[in-house]
Amino acid sequence: MIRYTFAFADGSHAEFCIDEKASVPAIPCSPDGLPAWMDLDTHRCPHCPLTRSKRMVCPAFEAIFPTIKSFDHRVSSDTCDLTVEQNGVTHHAHTSIQNAARSLIGLQLALSGCPTMRKLRPLARFHMPLADADETIFRVFGMHMLRQYFRHAKGGPADWSLPELQALYRDIHELNRQLAKRIRAASHKDAAVNGLVILDAFAHEVEYNIETNLGQLAPYFESSEPPAKS
Repeated sequence: MIRYTFAFADGSHAEFCIDEKASVPAIPCSPDGLPAWMDLDTHRCPHCPLTRSKRMVCPAFEAIFPTIKSFDHRVSSDTCDLTVEQNGVTHHAHTSIQNAARSLIGLQLALSGCPTMRKLRPLARFHMPLADADETIFRVFGMHMLRQYFRHAKGGPADWSLPELQALYRDIHELNRQLAKRIRAASHKDAAVNGLVILDAFAHEVEYNIETNLGQLAPYFESSEPPAKS
């Protein structure tokens, strides 16, 4: 279980408890009372494979809706004290609300029922609160390579040259664009949407590093390699 606790300057608190081993629970919604910004067909991703006959609500937005609702009146540049309790380890940080929201929203999306975001579910199982761009890139590529290793071990085709990961992050970028439209329609202030913007910037960084042959990560491995034989 991962517990995010936000302490705000006005003395109020917000708490979110998430089981990283399970999907984010669905929010019960009746079709008649469904807000337009939660409807599956509103700002729908072009690559979304879901059919309206089976689902009325966008599963990605459904997963982050509790955060959007809680941060509706928050300004992104305001700060908060964030505490994340995870597997017996406690993380503390004083950071902007948008940065804290970014970390929580990323976790919720990876655990959602979205067919695109569920591919990041291993990252949710080994969640790293407030991971920066370099940490995110390292974790994403590590996850991808492990996925290919297990697939290859079962006799399946492995994507060692990364086109599969490139395609995934193109889809994630599009998903973030559409989610931002939903959040703007559902929110009065900008904390949640700016958190998503930061998350999307990290996605762009991952995609850029795929296209540039992972050059940004190469220096981390130079000191760990044995010296070349003369």
